[in-house]
Amino acid sequence: MKGLIISADGAEDRELFYPYYRLKEEGIEVEVASFS
Repeated sequence: MKGLIISADGAEDRELFYPYYRLKEEGIEVEVASFS
């Protein structure tokens, strides 16, 4: 299974890293996309 996290400028670290690591713990391949 794959997951995608989309982030924008001004996002706090915990808003990105918490879901990232929770998905990784479940064995999901995670990609992160960001707007600049």
